[in-house]
Amino acid sequence: MSRPARDPRSLGVAIAIATAILAIGAAATPGSAAAADFPTGYEGYHTYAEVGAATAAVAAAHPDIAQRFSIGQSYRGRELWAMKISDNVASDEPEPEILYDGGHHADEHMGVEMALRIMHWLVEGYGPDPRITKIVDTREIWIVFMVNPDGVQHDIHDGTFHFWRKNRQPTPGSTKVGTDLNRNYGYRWGGGGLTSKNPAAITYRGPSAFSAPETRAMRDFLKSRVVGGTQQIKAHITFHEYGRLVMWPYGYTLKDVPGDMTRDDHAALVAIGRKMAATSGYRAMQASDNYVTTGTTRDYAYGTYRIFSYTFELSTKDYPGDGKIAGETGRNKEAILYLAERAWCPLGVLGATVKAARCGAFDDDLEVARGWSVDPDGTDTALAATSGRFSRSNPASTSASGLKQLGSVPSGSRALVTGAKAGASAGSYDLDGRTSVRSRAFALAAGLGQRLTFRYVFAHSAASTADDRLRAMIEDADGTLTTVFTRYGKAADVDGAWRTASVALDAWAGRTIRVRFEAVDGGRGNLVEAEIDDVRVTRPG
Repeated sequence: MSRPARDPRSLGVAIAIATAILAIGAAATPGSAAAADFPTGYEGYHTYAEVGAATAAVAAAHPDIAQRFSIGQSYRGRELWAMKISDNVASDEPEPEILYDGGHHADEHMGVEMALRIMHWLVEGYGPDPRITKIVDTREIWIVFMVNPDGVQHDIHDGTFHFWRKNRQPTPGSTKVGTDLNRNYGYRWGGGGLTSKNPAAITYRGPSAFSAPETRAMRDFLKSRVVGGTQQIKAHITFHEYGRLVMWPYGYTLKDVPGDMTRDDHAALVAIGRKMAATSGYRAMQASDNYVTTGTTRDYAYGTYRIFSYTFELSTKDYPGDGKIAGETGRNKEAILYLAERAWCPLGVLGATVKAARCGAFDDDLEVARGWSVDPDGTDTALAATSGRFSRSNPASTSASGLKQLGSVPSGSRALVTGAKAGASAGSYDLDGRTSVRSRAFALAAGLGQRLTFRYVFAHSAASTADDRLRAMIEDADGTLTTVFTRYGKAADVDGAWRTASVALDAWAGRTIRVRFEAVDGGRGNLVEAEIDDVRVTRPG
């Protein structure tokens, strides 16, 4: 939190050295020996070398809060410069994280300027501006400045614009060059809409998902922010040009709430998107309402990790002159700061009731992987899907004297299920033996009133006994297990139904815990099914 004073004379020397090193490095970068500059009237935009020099200078000037690094290299070997901004920048703190990126499309230079402007707002506002200071003190902010440097430099070579959009990677089996990076991400890659399998097209998706080194670098960076099984980046904006739009997922479908999205997520995505658009003077819409497309950064970030991801389309025209940079970037300042503030719990935008239920120490709708481990002790006896081992799955419906395993879940499409398939008969994938699953570790707040809540199904045939059970346990940091919820079988046919459990956690307030679920079929010739969804810890009362 502290901001140590810096000697301005030594700072000036550091900046000069860093700039000189960058100039040498840029000259040695493959393909950049004759680096181009922008045409007349556009000199205010930053070339790749200038982005490198500017970010190095800022990192040298603000070493306590700004750390520059590369997430990888372009096809032609240029570093993909990025920056982390946070109060304890050298430490990986358990703070909400937000990502901003620019320059996916080579001809959309305003997106790079937006990323650079955010950098300057944060480092220059830290200290003088209380709002920015609080954001930097309580968030970890990541900025990727120019995702497609090869394409950017090609677009301005010879001092003129070449209207180039893609990267500069040759296409195997073709004389054509370049992949549209914003069609090359793995979520729903290769689908319909404004994307192409023709290497000559400006929206060419590439021969396979993540075939471009630039998108692989972004993929690997996002993966690196999965800590303890859960994605730390909570919100994201990718900056493009043009149209003055704020767009939320998805782009691949016209459905507002498809099966890979929950209604709560959709409502929050819309509310935040509309708020940001209003502050910027932009139009807000679902991405597919502009046009359908697949393999985008935004859809990948949300679909894979449930990052609240938005596309901003800057400016009212393509290739706006450099006199437009200040106005077009400045109009988004409030939106950028607002999203950083909201990143602690985007769902909290839906009001006090949702905030209390969804913004506690743990919240998992089971729609994406968030660190659950099956058979954590290696003692389970249900060791395969056919014996009903827990898996995070989209369950099939099964019936035996009534529904037993339910084929629909309370939110989205996935849950923790004992043997998700239906099989040839109701007993083909039912539980036989014992299966358990454990959450990642998480720290409870110190206050009282927190509760563990979850939805569950526990169904069985009339041959069931008290040897069959479903239970929830709290595992303390030292491995101590405490059972907090149990449902036993009985000699009656019990059909599947989603029910809600709620358990007080006051005994563990301020401690680090895990949640475990265990399902057991302890008899012979009986049918047992269990499902778990929407595992949450409420905020302190």
